Amino acid sequence: MKGAILVGHGSRLNYNKELVIKISEFFKEYFDGEIIEVGFMEMNTPKIMDAIRSAVEKGANELYIVPVFLAKGVHTTEDIPAEVGGIQDGKATIDVEGKKVKLFYCDPIGPDRRIAEILWDRLKEKY
Repeated sequence: MKGAILVGHGSRLNYNKELVIKISEFFKEYFDGEIIEVGFMEMNTPKIMDAIRSAVEKGANELYIVPVFLAKGVHTTEDIPAEVGGIQDGKATIDVEGKKVKLFYCDPIGPDRRIAEILWDRLKEKY
């Protein structure tokens, strides 16, 4: 069964966690898997591995790790892959409480015309 883990950085501001949760709700409209969890690197819970364990408990054996980050940086290229078990070439198989789970690591948002459209909308709100 497929699942997705949307990964946020985490923040002292509760808005950050609420934002990632809201994005995960929108994501459900597109993802054909049954399980979507959120996990955070720091300051918020659940942590990334807790979200993975929760997804596996719900039956996931194939997980897509989706960083909710705008750009590549040390968190997306090193920290998150290390946290989830050493992703190599975008893939890994890890053991989660005795179950083998395939992981597929996605890129962050990156340059995308849809971001410019959103920024343009925000600018127009101030016109």
